Amino acid sequence: MKVKKRQSVSFRFALQFSIILTILSLLVALIITESLWLTIRNQKASELINAANIIEKAVETQNDEQINNGFPSLPYYIDYIVYSAEHSTYNENYNLISSNNPYLPHLPETLGNAKIYKEDNYYIDGNLNILYYAKKIKFFENTIIIQTSVNMETDSSTKIVYTMPKILVFAIVPVFILCFFLSIYITKRTLKPVELITKKAQKIKSTNLDTLLPVTDNHDEFDNLAKTFNDLFKRLKSDFDRERQFTSDVSHELRTPVTVISGQSNLLRRWGKDDPVQLEKSLDIIITETRSMENIISILLQMSRLECGKIIPQPTEIDVKEFFERLAIETKSINQKAEIEYDDKINLKINTDKELLHQVFTVVISNSIKFVGDGVVIKLSHYMQKKHHCFEIEDNGPGFQTKIIPHVFERFYRGDDSHSRAAGGSGLGLSIAKTIIDSMDGEISAFNSKTGHGAVIKIVL
Repeated sequence: MKVKKRQSVSFRFALQFSIILTILSLLVALIITESLWLTIRNQKASELINAANIIEKAVETQNDEQINNGFPSLPYYIDYIVYSAEHSTYNENYNLISSNNPYLPHLPETLGNAKIYKEDNYYIDGNLNILYYAKKIKFFENTIIIQTSVNMETDSSTKIVYTMPKILVFAIVPVFILCFFLSIYITKRTLKPVELITKKAQKIKSTNLDTLLPVTDNHDEFDNLAKTFNDLFKRLKSDFDRERQFTSDVSHELRTPVTVISGQSNLLRRWGKDDPVQLEKSLDIIITETRSMENIISILLQMSRLECGKIIPQPTEIDVKEFFERLAIETKSINQKAEIEYDDKINLKINTDKELLHQVFTVVISNSIKFVGDGVVIKLSHYMQKKHHCFEIEDNGPGFQTKIIPHVFERFYRGDDSHSRAAGGSGLGLSIAKTIIDSMDGEISAFNSKTGHGAVIKIVL
């Protein structure tokens, strides 16, 4: 497989920038040239009109001195022709009155504007290229035509404008080269932080995710990029640490039942199978531990499927009173001494996933029964908060220790440092409850009762 050669961003950016800047320079130069040309043309046109007006005034006042002397007040570069015309359908007869360049052609009236007139090979040694102005005036019974013009081939200002495109063509190459190298220099300096970030990021692995990318404190886009990656690495490290701890906890939780099952199996192999009492006892222990392992694996599988979006909540209409009644009946079937209290006059229906919500309530109620024991009283309540449905499950137990409240929804957390199995359960109950509520776009929190006695789990949907 052919490996493509890596292209420098600085080179590409400099090349593109140089091309764009060169094109823009050309466009600006062309616009300036065209503007100069229009300005010069308008200026010349104004001079031609003024010259024609001077001639017209001299003709109308019959100022023979000016007419015979060639209108000395006119600029030297303006050519003029004054003649009378007798028009017919088939021919025109011209009577020349005055001119400083009788070789110019007699051109049509321009109707108040100056026009360009060109004719190739008009002269023996060249072409004709003039800007002219022509007007007709009535003088007694004659029609007098006044024509003024400027030779654009010999006009100095026009020559300068005409030569500007040629100058630009020769100047474009050094301009492009200069822009290119300046762009490379500026781009490399600008992208230097990206190069440092890249080199630092290449050295970061799963074992050193606490390494931070350099931040220049310029508060620019590169700093934002570095800070974003640093935040990402922090989250990744937190996830890695949590997964490592999760793996360790799973190993710990499964090792105990596996050890017990292995021990009881070996016991039966050696002599327990001949002892009916020991055989029954060992089988009960093996079945109990197997169910414990199945429960852990089932809960972990459900949590994984919820987190991956493979289980999608299916909202349906729930009658809250009937929902509470169902929980009360089920709790009584598990523990006859447990009491479930709720407002039996509640009249409310909500839309949410009934079975998932039931699983959450069951987990919380089971926790209360397990930790409070006989005489447990569990109060179920509902209220609205900022257009959200809020449920609270409150028991009459000792409540949570302050130090464990931030950890009650963590996997395999049982509220003690040793994660002892004496308390019973796997420590996954409230974790699965939180995972379910998260999948339903809700919130779940834990705190102690305001009365100072009892634990409270709050669910917001």
